[in-house]
Amino acid sequence: MSERTGLALALGGGFSRGFAHLGVLQVLEQNHIPISYIAGTSVGSILGAAYASGAPLARIIATCRTIRFRDIGRWRVSRLGLASNHRLGDLIEQVFESRSFEDLQIPMAVVATDLASGEPVVFTHGNLSEAIRASCAFPGLFEPVQIGTRCLADGGLVAPVPTRAARELGASHVIGVFVGAEDGSHGAPSNIFQVVCRAVNAAQKHQLEIWERHADLVLRPDVQSFAWDDFDRADEAIEAGAVAARRALPRIQKLLDPVPDSHSQFQARLQAEPQSPAWLAEASR
Repeated sequence: MSERTGLALALGGGFSRGFAHLGVLQVLEQNHIPISYIAGTSVGSILGAAYASGAPLARIIATCRTIRFRDIGRWRVSRLGLASNHRLGDLIEQVFESRSFEDLQIPMAVVATDLASGEPVVFTHGNLSEAIRASCAFPGLFEPVQIGTRCLADGGLVAPVPTRAARELGASHVIGVFVGAEDGSHGAPSNIFQVVCRAVNAAQKHQLEIWERHADLVLRPDVQSFAWDDFDRADEAIEAGAVAARRALPRIQKLLDPVPDSHSQFQARLQAEPQSPAWLAEASR
């Protein structure tokens, strides 16, 4: 474990709801709050890596205002999914300032799920596009992504908010941003995607205690009314993230106040709690 210090953001998944992450980044930037590390799951990996690459936040926001599903996915029914997310790789090439983890301006971790073992796979080196595509391969919608010998799917299955991965990067303090995985509708599901989405959300509700204990602070932007594909509501989601971040500013500022041995104190608290044998099995309990 590195003894470096700093603030890490752990950005969770949630399709179009994830635009709220940009509002959080906007408020932190406006208040000159430095981000030392970023970890991302699913849409959190896209936006987090774009920011970590050095792309101006204004440009990222402008791009997100025009994004539609056709920009990240292409419908093609197969045995493994309803669509491919190869187009996401093209979008990354257009927006990002970096193509590999090693070239990022802010150290980054991207979390995906190994479908063979059921464990998280945390990427911190190598090709960004492949890792992000894997992290965004939502089961039932997108086909899994093959990297090496691993068949990978959405990181939200095992790390809805990748606070553990953020902590492992070396951060003294971790802020998690949770935007949820609900489909934005109520009543009985009306299609297979809603069935899968609600099943994943039900599983994630039982993981809250696991990932929350690795965070010093959790932000929950009010985006519960958003459907998964409400891409045309980007400005609303961004504002929801900004509102959540502004409300939390006093607590965030308090985190940044020098506290002797804060990293050691967190480690002592964490070690005093029951843990699974391997940190990669974060969601196995």
